[in-house]
Parts: sequence; C-alpha cells; structure tokens
Amino acid sequence: MSTDTTVATDRGVRVTGLTKVFGEGDSAVHALKGIDLDIPSGELVVILGPSGSGKTTLCNIIGGIETSTDGKVEVAGVDISDVAPAKLSDFRRDHVGFIFQFFNLIPTLTARENVEVIMEMTGRGDKARAPEALEAVGLGDRMDNFPSQLSGGQQQRVAVARALATDPDILFADEPTGALDLPTGQQILGLLQDLNRQGRTIIIVTHNVSVAQIADRVITLVDGQIASIERHDSPADAADVTW
Repeated sequence: MSTDTTVATDRGVRVTGLTKVFGEGDSAVHALKGIDLDIPSGELVVILGPSGSGKTTLCNIIGGIETSTDGKVEVAGVDISDVAPAKLSDFRRDHVGFIFQFFNLIPTLTARENVEVIMEMTGRGDKARAPEALEAVGLGDRMDNFPSQLSGGQQQRVAVARALATDPDILFADEPTGALDLPTGQQILGLLQDLNRQGRTIIIVTHNVSVAQIADRVITLVDGQIASIERHDSPADAADVTW
C-alpha cells in the first residue's frame, strides 16, 4: 500500500458489498449489510440515519478507523479492504481528515499549537502551515488564544483547521454542528461548503435532516442498509439552513 503524502488525484470513495458484524453467534450485530456506494471526487455528501443505523460505522470504515468484516473499500485510489492496522494508520495520516461534534482541543495549548500538534503526531505537514490553516477558517487573529478564550464556533473552526493542516484528500465531519447553536452551525456548514467548492471531498454524518440541504447527495441508512439516495441539483446555501 502506498503511503505517499502527496494529494491524490482521486479524492473519491468506492465501496462494494461492505458488511460489518460485531460479535459472534446469537449475540452478533450486523451493523452494515452489503453496502454498495460510490462518492465521486469533489462531492459533498450527507449520510443520514437514526442512532444504530450504521452511519458512523460506515464512515469509520471508509476513514480507516475500523475494518470491515467483508467487502471492498477504495478511498482516494487506495484499496484499504485488507490492510494491517499499522498500514491503516499510515492511510489515515496521508489521506483523511476528521472533524467531530466535540472539538477535542487541548485546553493548555493555543489554537496554533492545537493545529501544530497534529502535524507532530502524524509526522506530516510543515508546522509553518498552521497559521495558514487558521487563516483559512477565519481565525488568523485568534491563533494565540487558548480554547477557553474562544467561542464554541471558534473552537470548532480550530478543529476544522487541525483537520485541514495535513491537506487530506477526504474530510469527514461527524455531527459537526451538534454542539452549536443555529448561527454558529450555519457558519461551520458554510465553511465546509467553501472547502468543498475548492475541490475537497466532504462526507458529513448527521441525524439532523436540515443539514442535508447543503449536500450534492443525501444517503439515508436504515438498519445497516441504504434506504434511499437523493440528489440535489441545486444544494442550499448554508446561510439558508434552519433547524
């Protein structure tokens, strides 16, 4: 498996016959049941579904956090279907960025240092790019502030900058607005839209149906299977989303 740190030409996802089973025998839980899915490069996709539908498991497998029980997974041109855990770590480092509902910032580090630390941990990227990443999310004037000196929306922007710092091919956002009020949530969704318009593949996992308005495609999971796929020819602007 290649661990080239350059940005892949193909930033898309292809999943075939993906299954995931937790446990064995009578206690086995079939979290995913034969998922087939293509996400072309540069698409903004929202994966919807209630708790237990399999949406987080699906994204964890695509993002190289978990392994599948069966099926094939290709991400950014890399087949990660049968990859050893150490190689999956290389894959995540080289190709994937994650944004979570809870910002997971280190409280004793400044915004700049919270971005720099991910570069130190992964060994990827130049620490000098941290200010550039913070500028990109509108925090150029707050990079020396600690998390306690930032609003919730600003902290989430730091988390976005941290995810962008290693220039990932695909950006996953798991409930990125879940801990935010509406105006702040709109700002974060707008930021994700801007990143998508620059060519980044964005996959948002949420239970919030309103967030789906900004997507090129909405994939709804129910009981480990794709229940529907809806295409938006004219996605809504983030500023017009309400919930």
